[in-house]
Amino acid sequence: MEEAVATKDAFEWFTSFPKIVEACAIIVRITNDIASKEREQKRAHVASTVDCYMKEYGTSKDVACEKLLGFVEDAWKTINEELLNATGLSREVIELSLHSSQSTELIYKHVDAFTEPNTTMKENIFSLLVHPIPLFDDSSCCRSCTI
Repeated sequence: MEEAVATKDAFEWFTSFPKIVEACAIIVRITNDIASKEREQKRAHVASTVDCYMKEYGTSKDVACEKLLGFVEDAWKTINEELLNATGLSREVIELSLHSSQSTELIYKHVDAFTEPNTTMKENIFSLLVHPIPLFDDSSCCRSCTI
């Protein structure tokens, strides 16, 4: 029988907002704000991290985005460090933060592919889930084992 991932300990760890969860939140917030800035300017305006940075430091949008992407890079370093030093929790719980960050960055890296999925994101998801590239033949789980 499989061990439950959503345990009380895992929930308490997550709600304590550890470094890896904070880093994930930084990646999600900043990449979303940068990718959706133009579209959101056309609607009822809500301040984004880009707007806040521009106002606080008196910079252009390009400079603000460059600096904010530096924060994203630092957040990835934090995630990698936390993954290497993870103890006390199941790997699955830790990997949820990693996968969330990876997915978000993929969706918002260059455009807001969540709001406008008719970009290459639709093709990427279709290729990944409908027509995946087979990595192994059906006779074993990998090339080096005989399971």
